[in-house]
Amino acid sequence: MGMNNDLYELARKRRSVRRYGATRIDDEVIQEILKVALTAPTSFGHKPVEFVVVRNKEMTRKIGACKQMGGSQIYGADAVIVVMVKTDDKRQAEFWIEDGAIASAYILLAVEQYGLGACWVHIRNRMGQRGTSDQEIRALLGVPDSYTVLNLVAIGEKGETKRAYTDADLPTGNVHYERF
Repeated sequence: MGMNNDLYELARKRRSVRRYGATRIDDEVIQEILKVALTAPTSFGHKPVEFVVVRNKEMTRKIGACKQMGGSQIYGADAVIVVMVKTDDKRQAEFWIEDGAIASAYILLAVEQYGLGACWVHIRNRMGQRGTSDQEIRALLGVPDSYTVLNLVAIGEKGETKRAYTDADLPTGNVHYERF
């Protein structure tokens, strides 16, 4: 007799999708996904994580080109959420990566809840065409220098099917109790 674990069921189905269908996602669904992201915990409760939602296909291509390798993973997505964190305050900046990563993970799970596909695209410490990917994306979107782009989350109708994880796929040997 197993326990009811809805979050596990959602997480085991969530897989990175890099091909998308043509169906447009309702604006209300995007808003609901972002509501989940806005509940993500942040260091000291400062809430320094902010998002830019990009749905314009031409802008999506420009953003993808801001990464020398791997930026094409967002092409074809109906929406791209640019995840950035305010980093000009030393108190907030210490944990900026963690704060942005937690919010991004919430987005990935929320997307799966709606039966959509998503892919995290790493931006931090990546190079663009003339500078860093972060600098180029901020310039494109008019984001102030007081923010740093951590990643992108591409969202769209699933254009590929991947099997869900099973209990047998879990690396349970990675879990230790009391001592390593």
